[in-house]
Amino acid sequence: MSHDVSEDGWSPQGPVTELSDAASWDLLRGRTFGRLGLSQDDRPEIYPVNFICDGESILFRTAEGSKLRELTHNRHVVFEADAETNGGVWSVILKGQAEVLTVDPVLTEEALAAFPAWVPTQAFVYVRITADTLRGRLFEHHLPIGHL
Repeated sequence: MSHDVSEDGWSPQGPVTELSDAASWDLLRGRTFGRLGLSQDDRPEIYPVNFICDGESILFRTAEGSKLRELTHNRHVVFEADAETNGGVWSVILKGQAEVLTVDPVLTEEALAAFPAWVPTQAFVYVRITADTLRGRLFEHHLPIGHL
């Protein structure tokens, strides 16, 4: 992946910490809502998705429709999740390949609980995103005294 050690940086917005891959995956494991970016009819599109981390991949479910149709034509996707913290925000962006699973994965009750109990109008299909690159960053809201 892209970052193996945490390193401090700076941006015009303030201090930014590049997170290690392990720290980025840990943050993703603590969330269940993110955004899937893909190309639809050669134009960018973003979809909100509920997800779980399955090892070092992202797993979400969807139903038949434009999102699933596009994933079968172009497997290259971007996935992003973020959250606010006491002192700032973090963001993890994963670029990778999506695979529509032909068999439903075996999931624990805890993993299944991450997915909302929607009333299905169509059968769910599971999709796994395997990372090519992963980038996590922590943005601080308050400037340390030494940077003024």
